[in-house]
Amino acid sequence: MPFSLHKALIIPLFISTLVGLLFLLTPLDFMVGDFFFRYGEFIGRDSWWADRLIHKGGGKLIFTIALASLLMAIASLKIPHLRPYRQVALYILLCIALGTGLVNLLKHITNMDCPWDLTRYGGHVTFYGLWRDKPEYLGISQCFPGGHSSGAFSLFSLYFVCLHYKPRWASSILTVVISLGTLFGLGQWARGAHFPSHDFSSAIICWYVCLALYFPFHKALTGLARLSPSRDETTLHLKSLEP
Repeated sequence: MPFSLHKALIIPLFISTLVGLLFLLTPLDFMVGDFFFRYGEFIGRDSWWADRLIHKGGGKLIFTIALASLLMAIASLKIPHLRPYRQVALYILLCIALGTGLVNLLKHITNMDCPWDLTRYGGHVTFYGLWRDKPEYLGISQCFPGGHSSGAFSLFSLYFVCLHYKPRWASSILTVVISLGTLFGLGQWARGAHFPSHDFSSAIICWYVCLALYFPFHKALTGLARLSPSRDETTLHLKSLEP
């Protein structure tokens, strides 16, 4: 699957505009929230599958991937066999750090409440949208964009890596990352921690973070073609991979 810079820039922007309008003009967020809110509580709150498996377990998974990338980068300083992968490991690590970091920064700026804080779901706060001024006496909230799913969506970096190392895997990896991010988000919707729009926003942010970091690491990623077992296949894509 040849890489197109224009498609990587424009298609997510087009999708984010359409889906953003969908969230803005319809009660989709509340429809999902209502679905998971049963008998006076969110069905996933304090549950083993949403809280311990998806939320805590998912966080440990992303931390493990980040730690493995860091250790590989450090080990490559001593192990010659790993040196060609040093920049790749740093790329993956930075995508996780900057993707989740930017989302966390925005959470401190947007001041939006979690579903479980809203009076609609047994909380004490009236819903204030992203573009409405929230009274100061209600305090600061940090629920938008979705922080947990940003860890999974920051793995969009693996898609860009596969474009060079294993082009045939790229589409599958992209599907897996989107599915994992959606699963992380679903767990949070069931817990009442986020609305779907929160996690969709994280996906778009992380995509553009990974795309932006792709350029300074482009040379190192292109070098993966020489290490790929399917070198002939990868070579066919190199011209279209130039930014």
